[in-house]
Amino acid sequence: MNDILIIYYSRTGKTRMVAEKLAGLLGADIEEIREEKSRAGRLAWFVGIKDSLLDKPAEITSEHSVGSRKVLVIGMPVWASSPPPAVRTFIQTCDLAGKTVYAFCTHDGGGGKGAFAKTAELVGGELASTLALKKPKPDDPELDEKLRQWADEIKTACE
Repeated sequence: MNDILIIYYSRTGKTRMVAEKLAGLLGADIEEIREEKSRAGRLAWFVGIKDSLLDKPAEITSEHSVGSRKVLVIGMPVWASSPPPAVRTFIQTCDLAGKTVYAFCTHDGGGGKGAFAKTAELVGGELASTLALKKPKPDDPELDEKLRQWADEIKTACE
């Protein structure tokens, strides 16, 4: 078991793609946050935005091996300047005491500032570092370079 765990939630696959690339660069374990409610389709997405705005919890169906990990990297899309309900519920039900927490987000233009602030509040302190990625694409060399630089930052901090 690796000291670094990347845990992510992805509705469209963009955040998953970034999490997988980052896991490869860090040699980290990776786990997906899954929830009972489907967020597929436009209507479900609107309900998800509403749930984010109202801070509604999600029913998480996945289990995670956070236990003895020292470093946790949380990946998420941004919904209404907030982490999605599944990410919020995961953080609220997880013991993060003594862990260093990093966060990245994927977004379509609103940025990650609000989502990171709310995530830090949920974590109960500051995030070690964050990375916001606008409309990431799998074959984008600029994305690969940003991820390489951030992975190097995380590795250096873990030494």
